[in-house]
Amino acid sequence: MLCENCNENPATFHVVEITDGKKHEVHLCEDCAQNKNIGVPQSLSLNEILTSLMEAHTEKEASELSGVSCPTCGMTYAEFKRSGRLGCPQDYAVFRKGLEPFLERIHGATQHQGKVPRSAGPESALTAELLRLRRDLDSAIESEQYEDAAQIRDRIRELREGQ
Repeated sequence: MLCENCNENPATFHVVEITDGKKHEVHLCEDCAQNKNIGVPQSLSLNEILTSLMEAHTEKEASELSGVSCPTCGMTYAEFKRSGRLGCPQDYAVFRKGLEPFLERIHGATQHQGKVPRSAGPESALTAELLRLRRDLDSAIESEQYEDAAQIRDRIRELREGQ
């Protein structure tokens, strides 16, 4: 598709405007988009994007995490916010309170819901379900919800016997 402005270069910017309920699309090349002040600044980095998302925490969350550091790698929450990178796998648990709202804002959930390869077959879905049920069972026992724990235990048995 060629730029609708110069009709010479390929269109790489696609702008959709909705005015009075009517949709209008404009397809521009990079030069024409810059001339019209449309586009993303070149200096925008992944760390800057992550930092801006992390800054959405409330003051309470920020103050609670300000003194927290990882016992394994020594990284502080402030260092993580500044760099956008965690120091070690333990940081996920240490900074969980700050990471969960951040991940939920980005992904819409805090539990991975990815695709399963077709080659994995139905047994991988069963394994994932059993793992989830075991976590639920542990949680129910820990919170002394014994009736729920019994139902979860029975569901685990059903799934295992059906294999």
